[in-house]
This record gives sequence, C-alpha cells and structure tokens, in this order.
Amino acid sequence: MTDTSVKYFHSGLTGAPVLSGTAGSLIAVLDACLVNGFAVSAVASLVVSGAIATATVSAGHSAEVGSVVLVSGATPSGLNGDKKVLSVGAGNTTLTFDATGISDQTASGTISLKLAGAGWTKDFTGTNLAAYKSGDVAATQCLLRVDDTAGKTARVVGYETMTAISTGSGPFPTSTQRSGGSWWTKSTVADGSSRAWTLVADDRMCYLITAYHPTYPAGGAFMAFGDFLPVKSGDAWGCVLSGYASDKSGAAPGDTNDFGVLRNAADELYFARSYGGVGSAATAYKAFSLLTPSTSTGFASGAGPMPYPNGPDQGLYLSNLNLFESFAGAFRGVAPGVYCCPQTVPLGLFASNAVITDVANLIGRQVRIMPFGAGVTTAAFAFFDTTGPWR
Repeated sequence: MTDTSVKYFHSGLTGAPVLSGTAGSLIAVLDACLVNGFAVSAVASLVVSGAIATATVSAGHSAEVGSVVLVSGATPSGLNGDKKVLSVGAGNTTLTFDATGISDQTASGTISLKLAGAGWTKDFTGTNLAAYKSGDVAATQCLLRVDDTAGKTARVVGYETMTAISTGSGPFPTSTQRSGGSWWTKSTVADGSSRAWTLVADDRMCYLITAYHPTYPAGGAFMAFGDFLPVKSGDAWGCVLSGYASDKSGAAPGDTNDFGVLRNAADELYFARSYGGVGSAATAYKAFSLLTPSTSTGFASGAGPMPYPNGPDQGLYLSNLNLFESFAGAFRGVAPGVYCCPQTVPLGLFASNAVITDVANLIGRQVRIMPFGAGVTTAAFAFFDTTGPWR
C-alpha cells in the first residue's frame, strides 16, 4: 500500500489558511496542517476499477498529486482513511488513489474528503496560544508551545511535559537560554497581507518555511520542531526546536539560524536534553556533507562549495541534515525527510514547490523543493522527501 505518513501543504492550495502579520494566523496554519486538515469537499461518486479508486468532486477539490486526503463516509469502509493522491483530473474535479484489495464497485454513502492533517494533537489552548504534540505513542511526547499573540512574529518553546497552556516542565530553550522562547517569523508588517508558506510533516516532525518578506519572494525563514532520527535507540529526549534568536521580520532572508544551514557554531537550535538525559535543554548544531574540502565554516543548502551541475554526471547531490550536541563532537541524529545540497544551485533554477524524481541517492522517491534564506542573487534550497515513510 502507498505510504501516507508524510503530509505536504502550501499556501497555494485552494482553501489553505492565510498566514499574515496578524495575531493567530500562524496557529490557524498549524491547526489546519498538523491537526485538523482543511478544504472539505463533497464526493459525488467514488468508483473502484482495477484496484484504483476514482473520486469525482463536482465542485472541485484542493489536492494535487502526492497530497494525502482523508476520505470518510464511504462503504466499503476500506475506502475511508488517509489516501495518497495518484492523479488529478482536469479542473480538479477528479482524483485517484490506491484501492488495492477492494473489488470493482461504486461506493455508497455520504462521502467527503479533505486534505488530511499530519496526525498531531492540540493539547492546550489560550487566546492566540496553542500547544501541539505528536499523536504517535512512540514519540518523545514533547510539546511545542506557540505564542501567536503578536503580529509579525510568534514565540515558540518546546516542553517535555505540560499541564496547562502556560504551565510546563523541561522547556527548550530555557528562560536563561532565550527568555520568552525562540522567534518564528510570519511577516514584515503587522497587517493582513498574506504571505506564502510551506509546511511538510509526518506525525512526529514538522518543517515550516515562510516567505515573510515581499521584496524577496524566492526566500524565507526555515523553522522546525519534532523528533529527529536518533543514533541512540530509545533516545527519550530526541526532540529538537529550531527558531530565531531575535525578531528577524524586518531583515532580508538569509540567516545562520535557518534550519538548512551548516555552521560550526550553535545558533537557535535546542535539544530537549543532553544525550545523557540529565539536566535541561542542550544547544545543538547543524551540518551536512560537503563532498569537497572547504575552509569556510558555514553554508546554506544550495550554496555550498561544489558546482552544480557536477561535471562528470550533471548530477544534483543531496545529503542528510545531521544534528550534533557539540560541533563534530556528539552526533545525536538526523533530521528526517529533509535533505541539503552541498552545491551552488543557481537562484531561480527551482520554483517553489517544484518536484523532482531523479536524485541518484533517492531512487523511487519524490522530492519537493522549497527555497529559503535567499537574497537577490543567492539561493538556498530545502529538499523534502514526500514519498515517505521517514522512519
């Protein structure tokens, strides 16, 4: 069966929530993508033929190829649940998904579908406040508290546990490390002007890129929260939070705090605890393979020392984003589902949300590309595996 654990959303989808410089707009995006899903559509007919189900949605739907939709109300029940979209018909009035094991038939019932949420829960709320947690019982169960009471930015803190929206233990960062929490950037201005965004997640990790600055539409802020893939089995504190050390909403994109950056210094990146499991939040470092020697101490993905394309094979090379507790000293694990490029990729080579399927070391995987941290003449790109699973 097709994997449906990875969910990919962006602001260009019909019915997507609007991110802006207003209080609560980030929570609206996180609610829709992580928890509830969005864009409910009535299904006029659902027909199975040759193990492929074709849904007809007369009023149109919001899915694209690779989206995961949640189908409900159908008989037989095997047609319900999360389904990855295999194809989309003209005018977005049809879509298909895998129906292996279900005989040819026309489904009955009052059927609907929507873009499926990523499987997180919203455990605590307040006025423009929210705390999110993985819905997977195997997860660390750390929570992301989001303070979205301001306009241009939100403040975020991870917690080991919480009992109320403003009560928790084991914060990362601690108040000493970053009083009030890290910053997540929404917009350059505190108004209702919409900003493009992309969110990709499984039920334990989420990545958010916001094109917050209208002068630089090809770039943005790159933030993350969730459980990484630990090198130590059963790492109970294998959760990481990436944000910004200050309000960056008025600055041009491109910052060492961006998640897809290699750097030999600790930026705004925190583990829930040290690998030994004692004490409080530990600072973290990001790195990816360069493939070629360099004396520089930092690169963004897509702005590395190796040329693109690689001469002998015209290749594009991607590598894991590795997480360290002390630079080159304590390798904690890998950020799941995201890849970085050690090559200098020309600005504009890949459009936002572009799709590629021919990366040599990711055979059989669909990769979605999102620019971040790009200025007028420089590029940075994050590469997301949307085929899944990540774990």
